[in-house]
Amino acid sequence: MSDSKAGYSKAAKFYARIMIHSSMLDAIRYYKSKLRESKYNSNWEKNKVNLNDVVSKFTPSKKGEAKGVKYVFRNANYTIKADMPSGYLRIFDNKAKKYVKLDGTPGTNEETHFKIKKRREM
Repeated sequence: MSDSKAGYSKAAKFYARIMIHSSMLDAIRYYKSKLRESKYNSNWEKNKVNLNDVVSKFTPSKKGEAKGVKYVFRNANYTIKADMPSGYLRIFDNKAKKYVKLDGTPGTNEETHFKIKKRREM
């Protein structure tokens, strides 16, 4: 299994240390992401996930890439969007056009947000 968490963490650190200081758009994105985190983090904390496990299940053998404030893993069936500043992810079913729970079935907004575990929690 590849270490998707390492790539995500490296990109998130770069985004927070470099990108938000070099672009007003990225600074705004970062700020909005942190506002979402302060508002919803208590809900996300109820659903903690290991990023490596989620990537292995939904987008196996795919490498992620930074796209704005998100770190994205994509294949034909699913897109995993991991928010770098706030540390949460969502799984999008490309065919059903809906966000899904960990079992792959569509869910509510609250059911489809997952807090990414820190390395020491994995």
